[in-house]
Amino acid sequence: MPNPTIVQSVSVLAEGCQRSIILIYNNRMDLTPLNLLLQAKSKDFVLKVCLQAVNKEHQSEVLEVVSSTLECTVAQSEELLQTMHGLITACIERGVTEAADIVKLFPEDFHRSLCSLITKIFVEHLPAWTRRAAEEQVGHPRLDTFSWSINVKQDAAPLCFLNLNIKDGEGAKSVNVNLSKESLSSLLSGLKQVKEQINSMSNEG
Repeated sequence: MPNPTIVQSVSVLAEGCQRSIILIYNNRMDLTPLNLLLQAKSKDFVLKVCLQAVNKEHQSEVLEVVSSTLECTVAQSEELLQTMHGLITACIERGVTEAADIVKLFPEDFHRSLCSLITKIFVEHLPAWTRRAAEEQVGHPRLDTFSWSINVKQDAAPLCFLNLNIKDGEGAKSVNVNLSKESLSSLLSGLKQVKEQINSMSNEG
């Protein structure tokens, strides 16, 4: 029997990637939570928030400091850091390093002074953040090879048997997945859209 969790994960992989790429490419990030930084008492604190936001996960101590300083809830401080993390990730993924390009990621009605401050911080620190992101990806799993076959059983719908050979920092491993006709169609459709979106972005560059 196929593992439902693995099948579901593979089936939604392409769709999730596509949503992420489109979100970054079309610049539809909601940066409203960053307005909390208007309550910061110094530019140095804004810098500290940016540096903390490089990490996707944040310790409760950090959230409490941000919450106390900006006089907001812990949930709002988490939203602030996650939004800043998303903005940093967008810059890294798009290879944005120049101030003029960073500014374009902000809505036209975003607070001008805050936008300028964040942009200045990004220009200074993006090279280091980009190097760090590249180093952290070295050990991430990547697809090495794959093979497939059709599994036909009597009185049952045919299934696509997909074998994925994955390599990561610890070595190689094999993952086997059975895909129904519907799951396979969904996966291929999603991957096709991801390919078209990447081609579109490459042509724009």
